Amino acid sequence: MNEGKNIPVVGAIIERENNGQAEVLIQTRWKPEWDPVYSGTIEMPVGWIEEYENLFDALKREVFEETGLTITKIKPNVQTKKFSLKEGDESFAFAPYFCFQQTKGGKPWIGFIFLCEVAEGEPVAQESEVKDIRWIKKEELKQLFNTSPEKFFTLEAGVFEYYLNRENYE
Repeated sequence: MNEGKNIPVVGAIIERENNGQAEVLIQTRWKPEWDPVYSGTIEMPVGWIEEYENLFDALKREVFEETGLTITKIKPNVQTKKFSLKEGDESFAFAPYFCFQQTKGGKPWIGFIFLCEVAEGEPVAQESEVKDIRWIKKEELKQLFNTSPEKFFTLEAGVFEYYLNRENYE
């Protein structure tokens, strides 16, 4: 990775319905050896997009690596066809649910979030990166965020704010 360049990441707000209640998957960021500042904060599954990796493949890979869950639905799933207009190149356009960027401190992350659903099953945390992975009622998450935003990973705080308080932005 080139020093001083933005680091592209992709992540998922994973939703499910349980007994008529909307639930969201959250986890505790746990990377104390290389990210002690943000370890212990609440986050969603997010990870690096490898060089030339298809963003949707990266999303599925990262969610599986961090949670053990398989994505079954991505929203929005808006993609153009792939274009290859010169020999050896290829590109496509897509529409994420929301974008985010670290503009000061931390690392120079820039990323794309999608709303996702996963196959049934309980999440299993990748212990080298996260712990305390769990489903939380969306309303409880909203109350937690609105009363204690400092408990959330700074990079993702704006995404949580938008997702949980979207009516304030429309």
